Amino acid sequence: MMESAQQPGWFNRAYLRFVSPVVERRSHQGIAERVNRYRQLESFSLEENRSHQWQALLKLLNHAYDSSPFYRRRFDSAGIRLEEIQSPADLARIPPLTRDDIRNNLNDLCSQNYRSEELLRAATGGTTDTPVPIARSLHSVQEKVAVHLCFNGWAGYHPGDKVFMVWGARSDYSQNPTLRWRLFDRLVMRRIWAPTSLFNEQILESYRLSLNDFRPKVLYGYPSPISMFCEYLQSSRRPFHRPATVITIAEPLLAHQRKVIEQTVGCKVFEMYGTREFGVIAAECELHVGMHVNPAAAYVEFLPVKGAEVDGLHEILVTDLLNDGMPLIRYRINDCTLLGPQTCACGRGYPMIRQITGRTMDVFYLPNGDVVPGISLQNRVIQVCPGLKKMQVIQDTLEEFRVRFVPGPEFSRNDIDLLLGNLKKFFPDDVRWKLEQVSEIERERNGKTRFCISYVKSPAVHVNGILQRPGLETGYEGRP
Repeated sequence: MMESAQQPGWFNRAYLRFVSPVVERRSHQGIAERVNRYRQLESFSLEENRSHQWQALLKLLNHAYDSSPFYRRRFDSAGIRLEEIQSPADLARIPPLTRDDIRNNLNDLCSQNYRSEELLRAATGGTTDTPVPIARSLHSVQEKVAVHLCFNGWAGYHPGDKVFMVWGARSDYSQNPTLRWRLFDRLVMRRIWAPTSLFNEQILESYRLSLNDFRPKVLYGYPSPISMFCEYLQSSRRPFHRPATVITIAEPLLAHQRKVIEQTVGCKVFEMYGTREFGVIAAECELHVGMHVNPAAAYVEFLPVKGAEVDGLHEILVTDLLNDGMPLIRYRINDCTLLGPQTCACGRGYPMIRQITGRTMDVFYLPNGDVVPGISLQNRVIQVCPGLKKMQVIQDTLEEFRVRFVPGPEFSRNDIDLLLGNLKKFFPDDVRWKLEQVSEIERERNGKTRFCISYVKSPAVHVNGILQRPGLETGYEGRP
């Protein structure tokens, strides 16, 4: 098996074994042993990993039937006898799990082998859908952390390495950190945060200065804001530190984004695919020919999408093989993919996917010259409007926006007031909003689930007195 170009040094190994379990007491207990176990799986053949994966799946199905009232009802009503599930074709008899299923059956989905207080609470991710609560066993969280660290290692990012986080999920960091917390983040966690809710020349310049001061090994975060930051670094003509590796996650990495990031930073970009429900599911290795799925963490199915304008488009269903606290079986994750070769020359015995096509976000250009990356609204707007089942934000002109929304069962006028109040935190007062209530927000024929859509081309801006064009076009010449 081909080794990653950058192996962990003594400091990384010591940090993983001695520092991580102290600073992340719950999620990193026994982390070094877990990471080593997952690294060993990489050397197994694809057939060996698939065999172990199938046995783990059968064990999960039996556990779900025995301990989850929801799955007992679901399997019985579908006439499913677990001993009859002998192949992936048999698995297709189980109806896919949806977010509405979770909304309406949260308690019954949880395993009765756990007390409620033993489960850790989280929420699904949100593109057009409003997030719904989920529960996890502590053991599954610890396993998912190890899976993530192994994927990070493929990109040369190891525990203890300094990382510059271009990030938008406000639940992951403090918005107003104390000095003590900032020192802890910088000196112990060895990371600094670059929030993505608003970009302008002043903010981007402050990030350039932070990059130079911190000198991180890793640039990590959402691809749209990272590519915008890299375009600023190019156009500013000022010196900047170049990290050794870049990792993108949370939205698909587009070809032009990969190009501008690699040209600016001078290193390869590693794309990862993950969700709030499952953690990191797949990642690129050093050959960059697709993403590997860790077969010990998730069982992934691919359903052909009928009538798609992209040949070979498949919807993704994911079964979480790690979370026995609230089993997610054949979960409809609302993303699509293009399939690729099953094996990779790197030698890792993990199945592959070629490209994720869902969750595409445009950026919004404002009349005052500021830019709001659409991906940042995902965690700062839709998650705080529980009465709205689905939502989509559309920019028609510099000053005119529309919000298409699907009301939830407990929708009220207060949800609209809350929505507009949160949007005004990002947009100037001269922006006009039009609300459109709809019955559904469908996936587009190209397979994309688009929460943020802009029909405004990137305007010209001045940087250091030089006329520039950021070049972050939406990729759409007209309305779909």
